Amino acid sequence: MKITVIGMGRLGVPYLTALAELGHNVLGLDINPETLAALQAGRCPFDEPGITDYIAKHAAAGRLRFTDSYDEAAAHGDVFFLAVPTPQREGAMTMDLSAVEEAIVSLACRLTRPAVLIGKSSLPVGEGARLAVLAAAAAPKGVPLRVGWSPDFLREALSMETSLNPARLVLGSSDTDRTVVETTARRVWAGWLDAGVRLLSTDFVTADLTKAASNAFLSTRISFANLVDDVCQAAGADSRTVATAMALDPRIGPFGLTAGLGWGGSCLSKDIRAFADRAQTLGQSAAADFFSAVDQTNTARRELAVAHAESVLPGGLSGAVVALWGTSYKPSVGDTSDSPALDIAVRMHRAGAEVRVHDPSVNDLVRRHYPELIVVDAPAEALVGAGVLIVATDWPRYTALDPASLTDSTTRTVIDARRCLDADRWQAAGWDHQALGAFRHTPAQEA
Repeated sequence: MKITVIGMGRLGVPYLTALAELGHNVLGLDINPETLAALQAGRCPFDEPGITDYIAKHAAAGRLRFTDSYDEAAAHGDVFFLAVPTPQREGAMTMDLSAVEEAIVSLACRLTRPAVLIGKSSLPVGEGARLAVLAAAAAPKGVPLRVGWSPDFLREALSMETSLNPARLVLGSSDTDRTVVETTARRVWAGWLDAGVRLLSTDFVTADLTKAASNAFLSTRISFANLVDDVCQAAGADSRTVATAMALDPRIGPFGLTAGLGWGGSCLSKDIRAFADRAQTLGQSAAADFFSAVDQTNTARRELAVAHAESVLPGGLSGAVVALWGTSYKPSVGDTSDSPALDIAVRMHRAGAEVRVHDPSVNDLVRRHYPELIVVDAPAEALVGAGVLIVATDWPRYTALDPASLTDSTTRTVIDARRCLDADRWQAAGWDHQALGAFRHTPAQEA
């Protein structure tokens, strides 16, 4: 099939290459000149494992090309997928849908034949139906545009894996358009459906809610693990053993139970805030309060990390030097969106510290946007003059590093904010290894 994907960001690029892998003829549209230049040169415009290889493979086979022209995009596709960003609206808890609305209108007004548009962008609960009406109204008279919405469940750092092998497919549409939208989607996704992937076809609001509920549940697991860690610290318990025992329960499983600095990225925070906002609008204050508490628990981990660093430094943060490893929000992605690591670096700088940071992926990005931070090219360089080291992103490069090799380090104290280091190994090398939050004086410790 001839398919157009609008929006070549962290959602659109892996999804478009997955469609090409299914055998479709795919055109990607993006109006950002830098993004378009990278893609037309056969490169992924962001740092994510494996994507560039797929782009090169399918571009060479003639199944994949890119444009910045809505006219070309409208002429190419029989089916259109929308993957533009929906960031949190400035000064509000909900999402900014202006880019989605602009893309829908820009495409719809150029259509000359019947088409199906399927949205992938994250939405606040209840917005899918409104955007379908907007799309239909923008299409020329006599040109039917049928709309569905299929929320993505992509995982950054594993975006190609999760795009190529979806765990499930959810498709929302109106009663009047459902037959056409679902029939078209089944043709697009035939390779996945034949492999046994389940398709759930439903209405717009239910589709919206599947994404909101899934991300809120993942967020809740992470915040729950961090709250349990707080109690473990206070009681003198080993939170790793507690988490391991919980994970062995088949009703629970291991994902998200490791305590640490909390989540970041472009999805979880804005999604749970938008979910809380919509729950409040619907009169569900208990749900809104719960989701807000999950979000606040996550933010509190950042405050805890700053307080921990303050406690380690004899004179506090003012005038101190802090080494911080990792500024991307998670390992294996070149993304600083709502990064907890970068957030605590900026907070410590504002408290008067000189913060020396290193990241295997986003050093150039941090240099451009955070000139107040000192960015170094090797982990050991961050330690020069430092009073404490904080490991804030669990990159394999840091976990594999031999602490005994850091002989020129000023500090011998490391705060393991991601619980990723081998504590015994670091202590054997002469380091005071501290798990995040271990500085607090608990009743058990005082006794």
